[in-house]
Amino acid sequence: MVAVATIAAAALGGVAVGCLPAESSRVVTTASAVDPAGLYNEAQSRFAAGDVAGGLAALRQALTLAPTDTDALALQAIWADQAEDAAARSAALGRLGVLDSRLATTARNVIAGVATAAGLVPDTNPKPVTGRSAIVILGHGLNADGRMPPELVNRVSAGRAQAEFTPTAPVVVTGGVPKNGVTEAAAMRTWLVDNGIDASRIITEDKSTSTVANAQNTSEILRARGIRDIVLVTSPSHLRRGAADFGATGLRVVGAVTTATELDKYLAPLSKDRQTGIRLEATRAARIPATREPGLPGKLPDAGTGLLGEIGGEVLRKLLDAGSSAIGSGAG
Repeated sequence: MVAVATIAAAALGGVAVGCLPAESSRVVTTASAVDPAGLYNEAQSRFAAGDVAGGLAALRQALTLAPTDTDALALQAIWADQAEDAAARSAALGRLGVLDSRLATTARNVIAGVATAAGLVPDTNPKPVTGRSAIVILGHGLNADGRMPPELVNRVSAGRAQAEFTPTAPVVVTGGVPKNGVTEAAAMRTWLVDNGIDASRIITEDKSTSTVANAQNTSEILRARGIRDIVLVTSPSHLRRGAADFGATGLRVVGAVTTATELDKYLAPLSKDRQTGIRLEATRAARIPATREPGLPGKLPDAGTGLLGEIGGEVLRKLLDAGSSAIGSGAG
């Protein structure tokens, strides 16, 4: 039984191969010449450099060695979408759905979030919404004295206009990084209250230090309130990155309001070849690991009924057929 278990682990993990000597029941394992974690890291480095084809090639090698690595499958689906390889995207999502349905949903959220973000065009007009939704105003670094810089005032002004247009929607202000003891979210809340927005409508997210963290923290707050749809308020230069990050967390950007700052520079939707940056950051917002520790196998799903037969069954059967007498003589 020890030999069978070792062979099964080799079949699933892809980092060791069980060898059945002709005259012994002992199983000798040897490390694979290629490390799945190293290939995963190479893929991520290539994606960060804009080399989508090279990253996908590295992922294919990693998945050959560790076919149940769910994070690698998620990345394969997300970046196959960037490469406009619908067949590879669908295959990876289908495989991932069997192994980890929640991560498959996350991968779909990233893909949909990037597509939505790329198509957004900055617009200063408040947006009509239906159903339950929230207004999310993204922060901006404060001055050293804790005062809001002009662009953050522009953002909260746009947020106030949306809040007046949709008077039942809660308003989320986001941003940590305190200056002079004041966080971005706290300064934004004070300004909104001083300018006529009921304090009971305002939700403060004051722990985040980046757009990625804004999205992650805000999604948890709104999920607890049963809200998925948001109107995103920020600057034109920040709109698509923010929308992709929020979409990756499972929130749906159903509208966007921006400041008028450099509006004309961002009026054209992002073409596919210009989406790599927001796609990379969206994978971080989705909490897909940026790197792996070398020498460790890929992330495996919890073993369920039939998983071994599906993933490693053929390898296992061949090894058992080749060494059945040796296994039979073991202590079990």
